[in-house]
Amino acid sequence: MDKTLLKETEKETLGTFKKHRPSEYFSHKIDNSQNYFRDHDERVENLYRFGLTFPPEFFDGRSLIDLGCGTGEHTVSLARWGAICTLVEMNMDALNVARNVFSSFTENAGRHTFINSSLFDLDLDRLRGQFDIAHSRGVFTHVADKRLAFDILTELAKPGGYVIYGDRNTAGGVQEMLQRYAIYRLGGQSDEKIVETAEVLFSKDIDRSQKAVPRTREAIIFDRWVIQQQDDPSIQDVFNFFDSNGIKFVSSWPRIDFLGRGSSTFSNPSNPNLIVRGAGLIESIWMILNQGEEENLSSFENFGNPDFFSAVNELSSLLRNLRYDSLPDYNLIGQKASNARDALSDGLVLDRLLLRFRVFFEEVVTFLEMVDSGESLPRIRDTIDSFSILFQGFAGVRHVDYVGYKPV
Repeated sequence: MDKTLLKETEKETLGTFKKHRPSEYFSHKIDNSQNYFRDHDERVENLYRFGLTFPPEFFDGRSLIDLGCGTGEHTVSLARWGAICTLVEMNMDALNVARNVFSSFTENAGRHTFINSSLFDLDLDRLRGQFDIAHSRGVFTHVADKRLAFDILTELAKPGGYVIYGDRNTAGGVQEMLQRYAIYRLGGQSDEKIVETAEVLFSKDIDRSQKAVPRTREAIIFDRWVIQQQDDPSIQDVFNFFDSNGIKFVSSWPRIDFLGRGSSTFSNPSNPNLIVRGAGLIESIWMILNQGEEENLSSFENFGNPDFFSAVNELSSLLRNLRYDSLPDYNLIGQKASNARDALSDGLVLDRLLLRFRVFFEEVVTFLEMVDSGESLPRIRDTIDSFSILFQGFAGVRHVDYVGYKPV
């Protein structure tokens, strides 16, 4: 790619994030900053320990480089777990905050390195293959060449090391892109009009985001709608990045495993072809996510009738620990199987999920018709409030993290 385009995009992105830093999760909280830090630190640990199944203990004594570290308020948790960190950030203002964050919340802050640089300008001859963990979250969506950025990230990892990469998702971000469409059509291009329009149409979404992570409203708006370069990768894109660099998929959060994945303990858990094929459904569900995991589960459980699982359990229990001297009655086995069959409703397993998709796309059409016809912002907001899926709750899945292994 033309280096001029890379630099123009960097300059534009830097200009936006100098106005409002998107990664200030607790450093801007003067009052009770320790409490805000503890809350965030706990969330980060939950992500790595239970989501990515990449335990904090693994970071102890490991060298780690973080590309686009921002204010360091995520990386500082990894440092507290024992990682020896090199933080790379092109925004000097954010990097200065990172230095203060490390001084305040880690011991031996002097053992960490801070580099004010674009990731594209790193001295790869010096840094190539130097790190146990190469890490970058929420950065590549804002660069003009994600593939080149990922190539650089993987070059920094040692053979036998790990790559931790996180970004938005194409399908999971559909609702956010629809928001951007409306804001730009109805609010224009200035920062002030974008902020104003976003607050009128999507203040509830901003409220929810602030409740989850206490960033400022301006930081949320600039991170989602003011920033112009936002090219979110799909799961297929990410696996292509992995494959072209010889990286083996380990885990993700949210999960990209499909229903029924894994045939035995000897099946290949890192089979990329199967994962990508199965991930189509996962990405589609990310697009319509509203209330979260409980909502997704309700679209599949019970197969239309709460008696089904009970009937299956009775059948499997009857056949459990079957021995030649304790064979169950043939007719009883048949009856249990018949009960399971009869417990299934006439409807399809995915009826509830298909209904959610149908409602979602109907709401998308209604929303686009109102935007394109130039309806007033208050009227569009009233319609949004009446929706059951679109722009409600989570409004999609905005970020996905992946762990990959770089073979020796």
